[in-house]
Amino acid sequence: MGKSISTTSNTTTLANQAPEGLDDGLSIAQINQRKVIDLTSPNDTDVIIISSHDLSNLACDISGAAGALHDVGQLLALIHYDKIQAHTAEALARLAHDATCTWAEILHTQLDTLNESPSDEWP
Repeated sequence: MGKSISTTSNTTTLANQAPEGLDDGLSIAQINQRKVIDLTSPNDTDVIIISSHDLSNLACDISGAAGALHDVGQLLALIHYDKIQAHTAEALARLAHDATCTWAEILHTQLDTLNESPSDEWP
């Protein structure tokens, strides 16, 4: 399937050409120096557009939280298999608690930001 570019009044769209009636869910549009990559399918009724910067920040926060959870899992394994001394486990548990609380707060802030409804501001 070839790709085509069509231009209409300040809008350039690059889309994969799919057989009639089928949509592979990918289209890229550039409107007034703005590139929009649309990965939705035709039956999606709600679409949220966020900047690539915001998406990158969100991905970094998720990655950081996943790393912290992995570290807590490693700590619990060390404690379970008696690989560290009790006083060391206690100190590391305090640090793990602080880290998980911090990451939970970061993720809740991101979630609150994503859940803000801009449609409430529209007429």
